[in-house]
Amino acid sequence: MKQRLLTLSAACFTLLAFSAIPTSGQTLINFDDISTSYVSSGQVVEGDMAVITNGYQGLDWGNFFVENVPLLPSEYATNGYYYGMVSAPNVAFNGGGSPAEIDSPGTDFNLLSAYLTGAFRSNLNIEVQGFSGTNLLYDQIVVASATNPTLFAFNYLDIDRLTFNSFGGQSAGFPGSSGNIFVMDNMSFEFVPEPSTVLLAALGALTLCAFLKRKPG
Repeated sequence: MKQRLLTLSAACFTLLAFSAIPTSGQTLINFDDISTSYVSSGQVVEGDMAVITNGYQGLDWGNFFVENVPLLPSEYATNGYYYGMVSAPNVAFNGGGSPAEIDSPGTDFNLLSAYLTGAFRSNLNIEVQGFSGTNLLYDQIVVASATNPTLFAFNYLDIDRLTFNSFGGQSAGFPGSSGNIFVMDNMSFEFVPEPSTVLLAALGALTLCAFLKRKPG
């Protein structure tokens, strides 16, 4: 009986260990699959900007847009949009330099990392907060360059909402806007499946019954 209990405990521990491993793989969002084309006078016209709509990559996006960097006018080619591009042709940014948000309407997710750049300001401060419901779990302020994309590792685990607020820094001397716009590219995240408590309990009960009914050999 003692051996059976030890075996049962080992089986339950193994089951719990496997249930804790996320089954969803890591996703790298480079925003390059978002079209910036639009229809005008019955013809498809190439634009340079598009809103990131809810549902993209399974997430909801608030005040996030994409910029098609190669289509920018030449006088605006030298700025943080250009320097912040890790993979061509699109980068994401917060509209008007205002706060932006990413939500997961389904399950929790982990924010692993992202490349951030100041669009028009050097040493731009970007506060990135991670929430679970109304609870603030993570709060980090990173400082972004305006001439190089910087990879920031966040490792925000089991969150359902992200907020971004940019401020401070100094003008980088680029032509155009001087607002607190940040550029984001190659954001890495993963969904966290919720473990099924009912399934674990049922499997445990079935395993226990099997051991109890087994006759000694």
